[in-house]
Amino acid sequence: MRYGIVIALFCTALMSTPLPITFSGNEKISSDKLFGVLGLRKPYGIEVWEDQPSIEPIAISQSVSALSSFYKSKGFYHARVTSETNENGVLFKIQENDPILVGTVQINSPLDIKSAVSLHTDELFDQEEFSESKSLIKKRYGEAGYCNAQFNTKAWVDIETNRAYLLFEATPGEACTFGKVSVESTSNIDGNLTASMLRFNEGDPYSVEAIKLSYEALYAQEGISRVIINDNERNGSVVPISLNIEEAERPIRFTAGFGYSSDQGFAAQTGLKHRNFFGDLKTLGLDFRYSQIKQEAAGSFGLPLQNRGLLGVDVGYKNEIFDGYKTESTYQKLTAKYQDTPASAMMGFLFDQVKTYDSKDIATFPDNKLSLISPIGELNYDTRDKPLEPTKGYWLNANFMGSLYTPQLSDASYFKTLLSAAYITSIDEHVFGAKLKWGTLHVYDGAVPSSYRFYAGGMNSNRAYTYRDLGPKNFDGDPIGFSSLTEGAFEYRFPIYQEFRGVLFTDVTFASQNTVPDYAKDGYLGVGAGFRYVTPIGPVAIDFGFDPEDTSQYAIHFRIGELF
Repeated sequence: MRYGIVIALFCTALMSTPLPITFSGNEKISSDKLFGVLGLRKPYGIEVWEDQPSIEPIAISQSVSALSSFYKSKGFYHARVTSETNENGVLFKIQENDPILVGTVQINSPLDIKSAVSLHTDELFDQEEFSESKSLIKKRYGEAGYCNAQFNTKAWVDIETNRAYLLFEATPGEACTFGKVSVESTSNIDGNLTASMLRFNEGDPYSVEAIKLSYEALYAQEGISRVIINDNERNGSVVPISLNIEEAERPIRFTAGFGYSSDQGFAAQTGLKHRNFFGDLKTLGLDFRYSQIKQEAAGSFGLPLQNRGLLGVDVGYKNEIFDGYKTESTYQKLTAKYQDTPASAMMGFLFDQVKTYDSKDIATFPDNKLSLISPIGELNYDTRDKPLEPTKGYWLNANFMGSLYTPQLSDASYFKTLLSAAYITSIDEHVFGAKLKWGTLHVYDGAVPSSYRFYAGGMNSNRAYTYRDLGPKNFDGDPIGFSSLTEGAFEYRFPIYQEFRGVLFTDVTFASQNTVPDYAKDGYLGVGAGFRYVTPIGPVAIDFGFDPEDTSQYAIHFRIGELF
């Protein structure tokens, strides 16, 4: 009896031991996708430390059902999935058989919704794509302001002819408008203030996109922990809005982080911010940053205004190492911003006291202490879908600053501007992007710090060169900087395998000591390739660039996020 119990326990242990998984017969659907259906992932070849996918014996029957349902959702109504357990593990045997193909697609809609329907004649009848098409059609009507539209979507499947006949029908009804906005907020946050941050006003055409942008604008206020924009009520074609705001229970936030980039080397950051300082979403913060070439301590105060405005005050100290000299700066900045989507604008004043010291070349980088009072401004227009990993859209940016020479107040009359633009488009998973940057610095009287010059080279510039190392150098081999700069870049980004991506790029730089470069002779070219590994915080990027006319000139760059 005792031996019988031991044998039974031993057999039970064997039965509960996870079994390795293999698939056979799956020609149209990859094994990696089937592993995903079971909630598993096959390790990459380099992940030798990871175990191969396995399954408990008790879950085999459930897995067969899951795989069968998945095949049906992909149009394989006649597929058969069976399992076989042997000494090597469990083998899922798949007979895919003939799939269901789309026979006809009928669309009846006043709006053009053809691009929302991803299913086409003679393609596999994918139920997920069918459902996604229905959602996209509803979204398209919502974006066009038809909040009461009626939809009729059907799929008739004939399993004898293996054909699916699809109908997408929509009746828009009357165009809708936003109604009155009512706000429920806390005593520490003015409801009129948060209502003014919405990206729509009473009487505007109803838009799902406007509601989405309103969520983004309100969650950008760090003192808000929860936002509810209720648009479920209807008064005919008028949509009243109920806005509910909850403030952060713990308004004081501490942050810390570490990182590394090829431009600045090892970096660390820590900060402390009160996100609702004396209420109404005012912020007060301290921030400390360290890298191998720059150290900075700064304090900031932000005062949100109605109608998407923000007043800001920043004070700080910065020490930075350049090749050939160092700078020490204390600054105060007053700004007024208008924050909207896709456009934003800023105007203000910068009070900058810059000390240049430890210069190796006094003639090129004078040791001095200069004070500048500069009006500053910035304009932005950004339509990219994702800032860290965009696949479509464009952005425009204009920065300018300048000053008039005034004894005891400002040591130079100068003007400096930097204009940037980028365009990104994609075909399936293949992304194409182009970027252009143009800047000029003109000093009319007095002197500006050497650090105000333009420098080129690095991961955000010409990638055939290391950070700020492009262009003419002095007798010590230190780059001297430029008064004008024009840079362009073109990238082709493509998938390799799952989260791995590749990129091919060309960078070109024109730089000069004149107000405008000589485009016939002041050019520097870089070409190269890179790899990306997509993570939740953005792609981890490694780029290798070189000068095609002098292959001994090359550089390697590392960062998180795409350049544009």
